[in-house]
Amino acid sequence: MKILFVCTGNICRSPTAEAVARNKAKLLGLSDKFVFDSAGTEDYHLNDRPDPRSIETASKYGVSFDGIKARQINEKDFEKFDLIIAMDKSHQSHLLKIAQNQMQKNKVKLFLEFFKEKNSWNDEIIDPYYKTLDSFDEVFKLISSAVDNFFNKFSSTTN
Repeated sequence: MKILFVCTGNICRSPTAEAVARNKAKLLGLSDKFVFDSAGTEDYHLNDRPDPRSIETASKYGVSFDGIKARQINEKDFEKFDLIIAMDKSHQSHLLKIAQNQMQKNKVKLFLEFFKEKNSWNDEIIDPYYKTLDSFDEVFKLISSAVDNFFNKFSSTTN
């Protein structure tokens, strides 16, 4: 299964989701069953490494951002990926507008809704970019818990 995570600039939320998902897949011995990637709706940070605060936060939990650089979503992504996961409703709306047909629209999901994580954020991963370092930690923990839900569900359906 190929999953693409999408946020605005692809330096905070979506690369965190990509890094967490890769790490958990590796720990569970499922790396051969998944491809994870991330992209942004905008081209603000093309080829930049993730935000240093995201990297610092993830490293506390043993999660690496190796090989992850910002890129913008493109038309080929809608063909390449099985799921395109939006980090908030504005990303979801943007993705649905650029999808070229119903099959592509069906691939677009909202992160917290799809990953079945109870939250007080109206099913959106808040953007920590203009917030404190604590916000990066809060975002990391919510993403991590949501990804756990996905792998727990995936494991229960494949056993």
